[in-house]
Amino acid sequence: MNPFAGHVDSNGNAVDTDACTTACKDAACGDGFVWADAEACDDGNQADGDGCESDCSVTPAQKIIFVTSQMYTGNLGGLAGADARCQQLAEAAELPGTYLAWLSDVNASPASRMTKADVPYVLSNGTKVADNWADLTDDSLDAPINVTELGGPAPIGDTICANGGFATVYTGTSASGTLISVNATCKNWTTEFANAYWGHADVVNDNWSEWCTSGKCSWLSPIYCVQQ
Repeated sequence: MNPFAGHVDSNGNAVDTDACTTACKDAACGDGFVWADAEACDDGNQADGDGCESDCSVTPAQKIIFVTSQMYTGNLGGLAGADARCQQLAEAAELPGTYLAWLSDVNASPASRMTKADVPYVLSNGTKVADNWADLTDDSLDAPINVTELGGPAPIGDTICANGGFATVYTGTSASGTLISVNATCKNWTTEFANAYWGHADVVNDNWSEWCTSGKCSWLSPIYCVQQ
């Protein structure tokens, strides 16, 4: 029971859906009350992916995942630099939301830092890749992640995995979203002079994320980006 029920707040009314609640507190995201015209929802917590996001917007009915149209060396400026590249490309393509790179380093991985959404993951053209996070990370995709943020095909860089000519993608990550090896991340994505692990954008088995290693971080490849 709300002990303030029926009380008039400083706005002169007895409602909890404006800028001042009946407890005489400023309305805020996470207080459990939907602030009319300012919040789409408010479930009283700061968790994402549960139907109401931490910014009090409704969880999207789907999450977008794409392979970048741009190619990079393994010196991405760390995870933060890779995330910034994902976000920049998504915004330029007018895709909604916040994006993180599907990369791991010694401190974090997709499994530890990404929202584990309970909604489908789709390509930028709407093709479904997985039913939810659990399906995305179970070693088998519904469709390959070979479409860029612009809707085009995955670019082919200059890696020579299996003699080259394939759409290889920097990952350093297993298909379950965890770090594969501390020695396969271009030294936490900060150098061209180390080793990496690549995925294969045109396949749907676990090789989409863990396909090739023992290559050069100076090779050009795209990265995967996942909406949060």
